[in-house]
Amino acid sequence: MSKFKKIVIFGASQGIGKALALEYARTGSSLVLLSRNEKETGAIALEISTESCKCYSKKCDVTLLDDVREGLAFAANSLGSIDLVIINSGVGGPNWMQSFSSEQFKQTFAVNTFGIAHVLECVIPIMKKQGYGTIAGITSLADVRGYGGSSSYSASKAAGSILLEAARVELKKDNIRVITVRPGFVKTAMTDKNEFKMPLLMQPDKAARIIRKGIESGRSIVQFPFPIVMATRLIKFLPNRIFDWAMNLARPKK
Repeated sequence: MSKFKKIVIFGASQGIGKALALEYARTGSSLVLLSRNEKETGAIALEISTESCKCYSKKCDVTLLDDVREGLAFAANSLGSIDLVIINSGVGGPNWMQSFSSEQFKQTFAVNTFGIAHVLECVIPIMKKQGYGTIAGITSLADVRGYGGSSSYSASKAAGSILLEAARVELKKDNIRVITVRPGFVKTAMTDKNEFKMPLLMQPDKAARIIRKGIESGRSIVQFPFPIVMATRLIKFLPNRIFDWAMNLARPKK
C-alpha cells in the first residue's frame, strides 16, 4: 500500500505517466489524471477506478496556466485534499544545429520547464493551506551537459531540475517536500524518436515501480539506473575536448 492516498498525475495518458497511474492504483491510491489527451486519460481512469479507490480525469495542457489551475482545482474538489502531485508532462526528440528552430526550442521549454513552473505556481498555495504535500517533478539524467542533437531537451530538463531544487530548499519549512526524479532511458513514444542507441532502456512499468518506491523512501532525488547515473556524473566533469570527441563518436552524422 502506498502512503500517498490522494495523487494527481500530470501527463498521465501514456508512457511513464500511464505506468505511474496503474502502479499507484494497484497500491490503493485514489487518483486524478491530467493530460492533453482527454480520451486516453478518460479510458485509463475508467479502467482503474474502483469503489474504494476512485480515479478521475480531466483535459489539461501544462503549457496553459489557466488549464493547470483548473486541473488542480478539479483534483482538490474530487479528492478532498492532495497528498502528492507528479509532474510528468514532457516532450522531446532530435534537433540539430544545422536546422535549429527557436520555435521548437520554445515549445520544448513550454512543456518541460514552464509546465513545472505552472504546476508549482498553482499547487504551492493549495499545499500551504492544507499544511503538507509532496511534489515530484520528472526531469532527466540528460540534464548534465548539452548533448548534440538534444539541445532543447537537455536545456529544458536542466532548467527543470534547477527549478525543482530551489523549490525543495524553500518549501521545506512549509512541510512541502519537493523531489526531483531523473530517469535514464525509458521506452516511450518520445524515446522512440531518438536516433542513437539507448543503453539500459527500461520498460515504463519498471520505471514506475522505481519512482514510486523512491518517492516513498523520502529521498530528495530519485535517479536510475545506477550505471547511467554514474556515467552522467563522470560526463559532467569531462574536459570539453574529450566530451566533444565522445559526442562526435556517439551521435549519427548530420
